[in-house]
Amino acid sequence: MDLLMIVNKENRLSKKFVPIDLVEIKTIIPGSVEVDRKIYLNKIVADKWLELKKYVEKLGYKIDISSGYRSYEYQEKLFNKFISKKGLEQTLKIAALPGASEHQTGLCFDYEKVYIEDDKIKSSLNELDIEYKIVKDVAYKYGFIIRYPKNKEEITGYKFEPWHLRYVGYEVAKNIYENDITLEEYKSKILIK
Repeated sequence: MDLLMIVNKENRLSKKFVPIDLVEIKTIIPGSVEVDRKIYLNKIVADKWLELKKYVEKLGYKIDISSGYRSYEYQEKLFNKFISKKGLEQTLKIAALPGASEHQTGLCFDYEKVYIEDDKIKSSLNELDIEYKIVKDVAYKYGFIIRYPKNKEEITGYKFEPWHLRYVGYEVAKNIYENDITLEEYKSKILIK
């Protein structure tokens, strides 16, 4: 699989595309978007995610995965659900069309901080959270990038999502992190050389 594939509104995957080597990941986050609470990732991505999670937990913070691989059909259901609640115009700003979601690759996931409130497990994440700040500065060491960084919406086509990590491998992730660029910018830099 091409670790640097770009999937977005202009570069869509076919309905038949299913990534190889998917493995199930356990999560304690209630109500994740996946059906039957099963979350899947590409095996390499899953292994690196668990290493990153373990590192954050050693620092005394708790994070967990809330969303991984989504099939074309599931993204279609999710997209239609958003349309029924928010309308098409608003949905196009916050959700990917079927085939236009990176989640279909199995190379990305959403994560959140996990905490207890009123004796219940809760989760959330925003850019002010220490968990985000830690992950932002070490994700590249595990081969991940913040796929939709702040102030890069015009390049990526998506709003800032601090919770969305994409696996690209260590060397590429390090280059993207150190140069404060997006995957799109990295790929065009390679093409220019």
